[in-house]
Amino acid sequence: MEIYTSPPLDIAASGAAEATAAPVFDRADLIFHDVDHSGPSFTARVYLANSDADAATPITAETGYAGCFTIFGHGGCVGTDDDHCNPKARTVDEFDLRMPHPLLPQTKVVTVTEALRRLGSVSEVTVTVVPVVPGDSGPEVTDALSFTTMRLATYRDDSRLDDVDQENGSA
Repeated sequence: MEIYTSPPLDIAASGAAEATAAPVFDRADLIFHDVDHSGPSFTARVYLANSDADAATPITAETGYAGCFTIFGHGGCVGTDDDHCNPKARTVDEFDLRMPHPLLPQTKVVTVTEALRRLGSVSEVTVTVVPVVPGDSGPEVTDALSFTTMRLATYRDDSRLDDVDQENGSA
């Protein structure tokens, strides 16, 4: 896929924040599952609340830039048999001591805590992923991006809940 824009993702409110509708989290991650790395190398730029992002969009807080992940691709298969680069074709048993197949899909995590906090009190956010490669006149969009699912995970340090409750006048 080229540029990917998600449907709105819910930002889970937790604890005392439910009353104010402002999510409370100590960390937020975007997790990309089953990222394919069998093709070319590229960098996936991640923007929050900017569905117009493209290769020319600056990587600044003002444009919603949240971070990136890089794929060091394999550039295609050079094996001599048909199943050389097919991880599903490899037979494995309980006594197999080999490392996992090198082309198994990857999981990539982009920590977006500060970018999500910059949005303020919002209950949902869209994510735009712009996969780029170097070009003659700057970054160019590539169609090398492929993943099955993406999710937004927020984490909270429960030991801080007492502090939040005291700030809101709860006991």
